[in-house]
Amino acid sequence: MIDDLRLQADYCQKTSPLYAALYTYLAALYQDRADGRADPDLQGFFETVDQCWGGRRFTAWFERPLLLAGALHEQALWGHAPALSPFYASCGGFFSPSQSNAYGQAVRQVLRERHRAMVPFLSQETIQTNETSRGLAWLLPLLTHWQKARPAVTLIELGCSAGLGLVADGYGYRVHGPSEQIWAQEGDPKFEVALCGPGADHALALLADMPALSAAIRARIGCDLNPLDCRQENQKRILEALIWPDNAPRLARLRAAIKTQDQYDLCFERGDMVACVKHLSARSFADTPMVVLFNTVASCYLDDDHYAALRHAIGAVFNGPWADKDCLWVEFEMPRTDEDLPDYAQGQEQLIKLHRLDGQGGLQTDYFGAAMAHPTEIEIFQGA
Repeated sequence: MIDDLRLQADYCQKTSPLYAALYTYLAALYQDRADGRADPDLQGFFETVDQCWGGRRFTAWFERPLLLAGALHEQALWGHAPALSPFYASCGGFFSPSQSNAYGQAVRQVLRERHRAMVPFLSQETIQTNETSRGLAWLLPLLTHWQKARPAVTLIELGCSAGLGLVADGYGYRVHGPSEQIWAQEGDPKFEVALCGPGADHALALLADMPALSAAIRARIGCDLNPLDCRQENQKRILEALIWPDNAPRLARLRAAIKTQDQYDLCFERGDMVACVKHLSARSFADTPMVVLFNTVASCYLDDDHYAALRHAIGAVFNGPWADKDCLWVEFEMPRTDEDLPDYAQGQEQLIKLHRLDGQGGLQTDYFGAAMAHPTEIEIFQGA
């Protein structure tokens, strides 16, 4: 836990001064505990967290830090942690690094007074994909594949959270090409994105077909262990709590995306990714010649065995029940530790990958592009 908190503090140094201070403070609290110098007033907090996480399994190193920060943020958003509000932009406050000591004392107070109220969040919630900016990371490769025949499409998101990614084609974009070309689409939330790399010009040209692709999507299905319903205030609040409190623009984008989602008809499946793929394989999707699965920063939470099972399940359904379909699986994910990457994909934070049948019952993987986890620039590889 201490190492995870310190890693998260380092990660936040350039992106969230507030959370850099939070994780540094929490790491110090846990270090004091490890050294036998724990604050006696925080004994209840430590015991609560131990009980909540004693039976849970975490795969990614950042899960526990983000859950702990989200539980604190949720208390502030509900108005139950007024000590935090002056530091959280999401609650009308402001933070600067010079306030770190005062902020630390506010965190200590909330941990002492509200740790029992944090139990539902800490024990039940998972890190949810709530970054709406990732839409082009799956839409661009889909457009490339779809444009050849322009078929009707069934769209399935794995690890969908509240399903906001399923309606990314309806958001607003202003996309800049490498030669100062611009493609724009009205919608809310709005994103400013630059394309670069050898395939950027071609990718930019494809965006003209976005409205036609939207019209071709006949079904939008989200799969998640715990899909959230944004029509329910308490579930919407979970997504808001996982936004970093000093990132007010991101919170505004989330709220705008929720309003946009109201215009679409979505269907949700509850279960892990493998189970959902197997369950959906029984459906024929007779009215759509094309089936597209995608996930964005979701399969990184699967260990190697579970990811291998997912890949096998998708290959089996592509080659079996959906063999008469044009099937595509798009991922926007961190490279996996055992992944054999081509030279041009080395060293990237997030990769855009396309998986299709390899003709032998398995899946062939191609690398379309790369971007940061919250994309403002997308590199398109050669031949994408």
